[in-house]
Amino acid sequence: MNRILPVFAFILTLPGFSFSQVIAISEARALPAGSTATVRGIVTSGDELGKIRYLQDGTAGIAAFPGNGSAPGFDTTVQPGDSIEVTGTLVLFHGLLEISPITNWQVISSGNPLPAPKSVALADISDALEGQLISVDCVHFDASGGVFSTSGIYGIVDGEGSAAEIYIRSGHPLQNTAIPGSTIHLTAIVSEYDDFQLLPRSASDLTPAPCFYFTLRPDQSGIETDGFTVSWATNQTASAKLRYGTTPVPSGEINLSTPALSQSYHLSGLQPGTIYWIQVEATQNNEVILSETVPFATRSLSSGQIEVYFNHPIDESSANGLTPAGDSFDESLNAILTHIAAAQQTIDVSMYNNNRIDITNALKQAYANGVRVRYVAAIDGSSPALSPAPAFPVIYGNNSALMHNKFMVIDADMTDKCWVMSGSMNWTTGNMTDDFNNMLFIQDQSLARAYELEFEEMWGGSGDMPDAANSRFGAAKKDNTPHRFIIGNIPVESWFSPSDKVTGHITNAIETADSEALFALLTFTKDEQANALIDANLAGVQVRGMIENTGDQGTEFNYLISQGVNVQHHSVSGILHHKYGVIDADAPTSEPVVVTGSHNWTFSAETANDENTLLIYDADIARLYKAEFERRWVENTTAVKNAITSAVRLSPNPASDILLIDGADRGSVSVRDSSGREWLYEILHSNGRTRLDISTLPSGHYFAVIRMKNGVASFPFQKIQH
Repeated sequence: MNRILPVFAFILTLPGFSFSQVIAISEARALPAGSTATVRGIVTSGDELGKIRYLQDGTAGIAAFPGNGSAPGFDTTVQPGDSIEVTGTLVLFHGLLEISPITNWQVISSGNPLPAPKSVALADISDALEGQLISVDCVHFDASGGVFSTSGIYGIVDGEGSAAEIYIRSGHPLQNTAIPGSTIHLTAIVSEYDDFQLLPRSASDLTPAPCFYFTLRPDQSGIETDGFTVSWATNQTASAKLRYGTTPVPSGEINLSTPALSQSYHLSGLQPGTIYWIQVEATQNNEVILSETVPFATRSLSSGQIEVYFNHPIDESSANGLTPAGDSFDESLNAILTHIAAAQQTIDVSMYNNNRIDITNALKQAYANGVRVRYVAAIDGSSPALSPAPAFPVIYGNNSALMHNKFMVIDADMTDKCWVMSGSMNWTTGNMTDDFNNMLFIQDQSLARAYELEFEEMWGGSGDMPDAANSRFGAAKKDNTPHRFIIGNIPVESWFSPSDKVTGHITNAIETADSEALFALLTFTKDEQANALIDANLAGVQVRGMIENTGDQGTEFNYLISQGVNVQHHSVSGILHHKYGVIDADAPTSEPVVVTGSHNWTFSAETANDENTLLIYDADIARLYKAEFERRWVENTTAVKNAITSAVRLSPNPASDILLIDGADRGSVSVRDSSGREWLYEILHSNGRTRLDISTLPSGHYFAVIRMKNGVASFPFQKIQH
């Protein structure tokens, strides 16, 4: 021991070594971005992943990246098995928490054993595992039998049917090697780039391991009031037991002894408007595997009435004779107050912002009348109407992101009295009067019980009072609600963020577009939906959209414009607070669908916020949302044109050789004739003046179509001979 101490003391005095207080990596991960932290851990990756290094201690894992030229020699010196100490700034890079730049670092010792990978299922991957080594059994690749030919994403599925993505960077040891054609035991580091990515380090992280697994997790179809069909599949012929019940530990059991790859069974004799939990046990050669336990709902005996509200008028000429339940602030507010006043047993509210004393007073009155009222509010939301604290209980949640829901569930246990309120509208005066929003009231017990289940996950249980110790928000939540419903005769899907991978479901809806795709969004930063819209546009689908916040980091606005999508910046007074998409509203045979709820098409909505989303497959509802869109589109187009035309000047007009365009920058100009033929195209100069050479144009009348960040406007001019 005496000989070791002087050596260690020497190391501590090496130049550049940090004297900051070392904290556990889990403590560092809890600090806000921008904080400085010093951590120690064992390095689990080398240069196969580039300059970045991942390290773990006994509490968590984290990435360290020598960005901006910091920490010279870090990436060439630090190797797997090194025990290192690192000091630097905590930053979020596309969702990945990193120490970057690195201000101090030191190798304490080398050749240490790496931490044992944590054995998990793909469904378990979360922020809590980020930066750590994991192992997953029974993994197979979507592109099995191919080659890791390029850097990029490769899809995988595990034995429970859960999916994830592996990322192979350029120059990785696996590049240009064969993708395993059979199942493997996977070892990888959990990383993130706008979504979770698993990073294997070498071929040894993909160990062949034949196994028996589900190729289709239990799925639901044929939904009726007294039952539904459950389908599943395995990679080998297997007998099965189908378990079902009204609790997450199902007790009913049906034996299906005939081996098969794909099986289905129609459960009957069930209760209407009820959630049932389903699990499949499959057996092959005495090997037994269990599926996840998943909840499905029967069809209810409720009316299925769906009331659609907008807080501003719609374009009646586009509504095909249909009318919403309301299209004004007064009608929207009255609907909320009326439904609260009619409640007989329970009201559950999950609301981001609330400054409406009248709505809060209605809840107080309901509570005084004996109705159980429970309220989930946002820690970082603004809810002055809840101060001073009301008599009914309130829990404030999601301290790492946004509790961004705007829903209410009334009388979930009463078949003919239950209602679900959803949509984009916060309970604030500005959001209800000036901004543009939509709201739905849906009379369906199955959906009400699903929303109640989501509410109670945040509430911490089914009791009258919240249980903070058991409440789960944001990334801690599980995918534990039914997703498919028949409401009236309308197919409806319900998804909650961030547990249910909502981006994929929205993207899938866009990809069904045959003739038209419309969208109206507060903010839009997700590549998946943007690429789906671009692909639809290239396929001949008429795509139009409006976005309010076009300056957000990672906005898709400029990308969509550059790819030819007809998208506008919403520039009319009042915030476009919608989060909806409308697919094929004018094509009833193309399965029209409306996507709406609280979920902005963003990374944070997908991965961190508490959000709710509905997909409603109904032509009439799609037509109403299209009518709302068309009214906003015309208003916005007029405002955009007026703004551009008031700022832009063409001179001289008529012109012979040079046409000067003043007042337009950061955009483009396309010169077209009366038939629409394009003669010239040029990028507008950033100084606000563009000299356009029109000397080669034939004499005649033309239009300069000027596209800027806030929209498009056309300017007529005449070309004459010099």
